[in-house]
Amino acid sequence: MRLSSSVGIVFCVLGAALPGRAAETPKERARTEAAPAVPKLESARAQLDHADGLRRALRGIEPAARADARRRAVEAYGAVRTHFGRDAAACAEAAYRRAELLRQDGDLDAARADFKVARERGTGTPWRVRAALELGHLERRAKRMAEALGAYEAVVADDAAAPGQRDDAALWAASILSELGRGDDAVRTWKRVGEEGDDPLDRIRAFDAWAQHLVVRGDLEGAAGVLERCRERLSDAAQEESRLGERVVAALAAMRAQEDLARAIERRERERAEKNPAK
Repeated sequence: MRLSSSVGIVFCVLGAALPGRAAETPKERARTEAAPAVPKLESARAQLDHADGLRRALRGIEPAARADARRRAVEAYGAVRTHFGRDAAACAEAAYRRAELLRQDGDLDAARADFKVARERGTGTPWRVRAALELGHLERRAKRMAEALGAYEAVVADDAAAPGQRDDAALWAASILSELGRGDDAVRTWKRVGEEGDDPLDRIRAFDAWAQHLVVRGDLEGAAGVLERCRERLSDAAQEESRLGERVVAALAAMRAQEDLARAIERRERERAEKNPAK
């Protein structure tokens, strides 16, 4: 074998072994082949700043030119992993931002791959938890419920997640559990967030979903009890003279379960009247 061929094979193997490199999708491969290489800058931070600048510039670009500009930003974030593949924190941030752009471009497979890179390489950074949440949303919208549930549960179990992030993930997980027929598990999750959640608005979301679930099951008395429980638990927050207090009052008034319960009670009374018409 000639020396040039041997060197080429070695570089190919080393390139494949670099950390943080996700397998390319067909759409991503076509994008890469059609684009010039992004030059290496002096540091991972400089490489990220360059990509961030291209991403921010998208806001002022006409829609007709936005696709090409987004592609250049995608390539710039990809260059962080190409040129600084051993900088895990920089690679996690670049992968997260790149995934956002790929999702906007409709390349969901590539976005999924990059969110996974951000989650796997983002230990000690905010990007791990943020990527796990976005993976959950991506999988849920794609109706890949088992994968979505796993992503959300990973956030709930992650000590690095902020309380609000854990509660948000728990609420989405409960919604999936209910959809999968695991109502008791969903109720336990809604109850925990409603009683112990960090954000009053998340607590209201939990009580609302719990009560809606009971209405669907026909437990109207139970649903009424959950709504009353919610008003009691959130009364202090609703009385605060602050912007949050105003939002709590508005959220309590807008709970969907209240209308669902009222309609269900009306329907039940109508059915009873039809079965026992007045003489």
